[in-house]
Amino acid sequence: MTSTSYDAAFAEMAARFRKDDWEARQETPPQSYLHVSKPNWKDQHMNGIHLETYVLGGQLKNGYAPVCLHCERGFPRQAAFMKSFTLKAKSRLEELGFTVKGPSGCSICELLVEIRGTPEATCAALEAQIRRLQELAPLIDETIAEVCA
Repeated sequence: MTSTSYDAAFAEMAARFRKDDWEARQETPPQSYLHVSKPNWKDQHMNGIHLETYVLGGQLKNGYAPVCLHCERGFPRQAAFMKSFTLKAKSRLEELGFTVKGPSGCSICELLVEIRGTPEATCAALEAQIRRLQELAPLIDETIAEVCA
């Protein structure tokens, strides 16, 4: 199986996230790479705050795909957000099984999800973990308001 066999499943997953003020972006042309965010997270150019997952060649080779929460340099107060949010969310993220990587860099947390037998099964597992991270949206919004005030 190649990463292109995941492209259609990722497009379907992206469509499922595009509701209730959530945005989902894929690279152009669409492939098995996904960002999920809210409008105020400044991820319009895929370089703000976002939930991310992907299945590319390296993931297929090692058998795991990441689910991450990132705050990249396109967010105007990246360092302040990383420091504040990591401090506020660390215990909750660890309870959810995520490895906390922040506050340095752009990766707040990551969880490796085992590649399943089909793209659809793998995407279902990835989607479940992204939905768990979506529960942190109010805390993300609160931290954005705090660091951008």
